[in-house]
Amino acid sequence: MALDGTEVRVAGTGNVYFAPTGSTLPTDVATALDAAFIDAGYISEDGVSFTLGRETEDLNAWQGSKIRVITTSEPKSVEFTLMQSNKENLPFILGGGTISGTGGEFKYEPPTKGTNTERAMVVEFVDGTVTYRYVFPRVQLEGEVAFSLTANGAVEYPTTWGVLDSSPVYEILTDDPAWA
Repeated sequence: MALDGTEVRVAGTGNVYFAPTGSTLPTDVATALDAAFIDAGYISEDGVSFTLGRETEDLNAWQGSKIRVITTSEPKSVEFTLMQSNKENLPFILGGGTISGTGGEFKYEPPTKGTNTERAMVVEFVDGTVTYRYVFPRVQLEGEVAFSLTANGAVEYPTTWGVLDSSPVYEILTDDPAWA
């Protein structure tokens, strides 16, 4: 493989989209996403982080040598910090719940204890004429959502999404000529 600077990608900007699990997933980067997908809005300048883990266990022989490595699990997660507060995003980042109200007064009610709504997620970025879409058929909010209210910064909601088993677990779609 030769050095080729034209194959270096910069995800300078992008979007995170979510939809109910079972929504029609994209199969390419040229076609608009299904109408069920909602743009999550502004994401902090840290962007989106992916963790495609592999937990392993060494298999050692009686003679003292490691003879094999067994994969015991393959946890995957997607992390980002959401910056917008609206009727779609709050239930998304808090695992479910509902927003109700009329006449300029609204109320958020969290989901029933133990409820954590599954979603489909697409993370997309464009670098010049090249587009990448990371497609996750099933994700679910993982861990806590800890946020602060301060006088000198935006309200930000850091979230971690566990990638759940499906077939496939995730896909990367692109029109990148380097993949040809």
